[in-house]
Amino acid sequence: MSQHKVTVRILDREYQFAATDEDRPALLSAADQLDATMRTIKQNNTTLAADKVAIMAALNISHEMMQLKQAHNKINQLQEDLQKAIDTKS
Repeated sequence: MSQHKVTVRILDREYQFAATDEDRPALLSAADQLDATMRTIKQNNTTLAADKVAIMAALNISHEMMQLKQAHNKINQLQEDLQKAIDTKS
């Protein structure tokens, strides 16, 4: 697949990436989420430098991702337990 240049805007700065047509929507969505997270952090900490805002945003997003993985794992375990219970009743 060919890659094309994608420009995103995060905290009023432009960044360019290469992405396939297939990956472009997800990249734009991720950039929008990052921009929104960074803007929220910046609004709550107006004196914070951009690099620290970026690190705080990365930590927040990573934490959210870890929570989602834990929830996903718990759901999978519950599904397995439920299937085992159904199998033993059959």
